Amino acid sequence: MTPTGRLLSASAFGVLLASGALAQELNLYLIPSPSSTAIQSFIPAFEAETGIRVNVTETPYGEAHQKLLLSVQLGQAQYDVAQFDNTFLAPFGAAGTMRPLDDYIAASAAYDIADFSEGSQEYGKYDGRTLGLVLSTEPMILWYRTDIFDELGLSVPATWDDYLANARAIEEAGRGDGNILGWGPNASWWFMTFIWSFGGQLYDADLNPTVNTPEAVAGVTLFKDLLAYGPEGGISASGDDTTNKFLSQDIGQMIQYSGYWGVALDPANSAFVGKIGTAKMPMGTTDITHLAGWNIGIPSDAPNPDAAWQFLEFVLGKDNAADYLKAGAAAIGRKSVLGNADLLAIHPYLPLLDIPATSRIERYPQLRVWPELEKAILDALPPILNGEVEVQAGLDALNETMRPILAQERAN
Repeated sequence: MTPTGRLLSASAFGVLLASGALAQELNLYLIPSPSSTAIQSFIPAFEAETGIRVNVTETPYGEAHQKLLLSVQLGQAQYDVAQFDNTFLAPFGAAGTMRPLDDYIAASAAYDIADFSEGSQEYGKYDGRTLGLVLSTEPMILWYRTDIFDELGLSVPATWDDYLANARAIEEAGRGDGNILGWGPNASWWFMTFIWSFGGQLYDADLNPTVNTPEAVAGVTLFKDLLAYGPEGGISASGDDTTNKFLSQDIGQMIQYSGYWGVALDPANSAFVGKIGTAKMPMGTTDITHLAGWNIGIPSDAPNPDAAWQFLEFVLGKDNAADYLKAGAAAIGRKSVLGNADLLAIHPYLPLLDIPATSRIERYPQLRVWPELEKAILDALPPILNGEVEVQAGLDALNETMRPILAQERAN
């Protein structure tokens, strides 16, 4: 399907014409992903309607954020629209990398911010200002093999105890591996999830580390216990590796972001199309939702910010929400999309994006020192998960390693 987009309103078209935007070019800075691919599919319709030429630069994730930060710091005015991971919202906000979008949003009936839940409206905010629109809504959810569950008479786990019991039952029945998590370079995702799920936090309100509390020990102990029911080599699996293994091997359960659903639908990537169910992530002692996803916005040195907003409004406005998902993107959790019967027939996980008010939303820490903090976590986890160090002792050591890093955040 080739998205045609919606027509610009007469007033929006008039703004473009009056500003000379019809003769302008827009330069997009995107990161390879299904969201980037979907955005680019709307470019021909936008160009045909406005006469604005749209150029695209795609930069791999590992270098994309630093390159954008440097470009803006040098005042190079290279890009009008930029995609970024929410983990970089705080560093970008502190550095003034992105332009606040609140005035554009407030004036835009086409974007319709009221179509989002309160949690989603807050997702792109730093220090009270919206620096990025929601480009994907990706809570961490449970994925499970319906054929294995039916064969063994297993129920969808509501708690982590249930999840662990299912993993054990699957292996004891010789039906494959009981579960898979990413214990490797993305282990911080699951580390945080388990600590939050048992009522813990990474740090307190005064930025003192708290990863050695009883709640944190309970969460990391479960993380370690589940490793025994995962596939060989699972301890080094990245987020993508985790999904690829789940889609190609007999693995009963997986905890992963919802944004991988498009991959699970593709027979070229998945050996189990039609045999995968999704459900809310199991609970520990606390009902939490680990929320992730892309943002997209306008760099503070963008040459054509008004035309950039018109492009964002054109692609991501309410009227195009269904077409954006059909173009292959990870879903954006608009209320209007979550109840779309046609989309639900293809994407049955969509109701999971409607995060209930009873669930505590957690996301990557909005800290400028997060890269250093994440490295400390990733360095500390392998000996804990491998059993070389007792969980409590390992977390005590990590807590002390985190202390001076968080002190830097307080000092900034």
